[in-house]
Amino acid sequence: MSTLDAETRGRIEAAILAAIGRKLEVYEPETDYKPFHTRLLGRDRMQLYSFIHSLVTNFGSAIYEPVAAALASKRFANVELQRGLPAELNSAASSQIDAIVDNLLDGRQDSERMQEEWLIRRALASSNATTRTRVPKVDLWLEGRDDSITMVELKTVKPNIGNFEHFKRNLLRWYALGFAHFPGRSIRTALALPYNPYHPEPYRRWTLNGMLDLDCEVYIAEEFWNFLAGADVHDELLDCFERAGQELRDEIDAYFGKFRDLRDGT
Repeated sequence: MSTLDAETRGRIEAAILAAIGRKLEVYEPETDYKPFHTRLLGRDRMQLYSFIHSLVTNFGSAIYEPVAAALASKRFANVELQRGLPAELNSAASSQIDAIVDNLLDGRQDSERMQEEWLIRRALASSNATTRTRVPKVDLWLEGRDDSITMVELKTVKPNIGNFEHFKRNLLRWYALGFAHFPGRSIRTALALPYNPYHPEPYRRWTLNGMLDLDCEVYIAEEFWNFLAGADVHDELLDCFERAGQELRDEIDAYFGKFRDLRDGT
């Protein structure tokens, strides 16, 4: 029995097809001179490889974000991509966030998100002074029908250890801004990884760092997609990708087939 209704499946597959279509429209053939690779593999395969590499590099914004929005639109009252936030951050909250991150970096404590949120709310209440700060746009903005707001940062599945500080600071700043500018709303911020490259083993990378509270601010693989839908839809989502791929196969083969008889200039 299907959990995703036909309308949602259609939106998801349409989002995938549209993303690949846009990518093909703006794709510029590889110009690097690789005569040995080209003679061995063929120019069509080299161009296809270049296209796939470019697509994979931008999979987050090109594919995952619109698919996530299509999936979440059934459950949430409002879904936005790349939502901007005010640049004015409460000064006391900003200082408190710096102190939290410093403590985590020094290893004096592991992340406890509920405690961190309490400290930020206390700082917000202590002063009205603000400071300008650079806050990245929210990848996925979700407003629940219960007046909750969830801000999600979608990231590569194998971030560098050095990225953790950046991720943490963003999530806490989003929380402070959300709490200050949307009074009375339940605010949550989280990092999402679209799949687990270590499957079927548990995701290992987070064990290297106590910067993030794994129970409160990280969605990994099925956790993320099932959260968006409010049900277990992961396998059906993979089926949507497979059907979209089958529909695109002939178009992609035809596009890159035109390079088959071209020589590499040697």
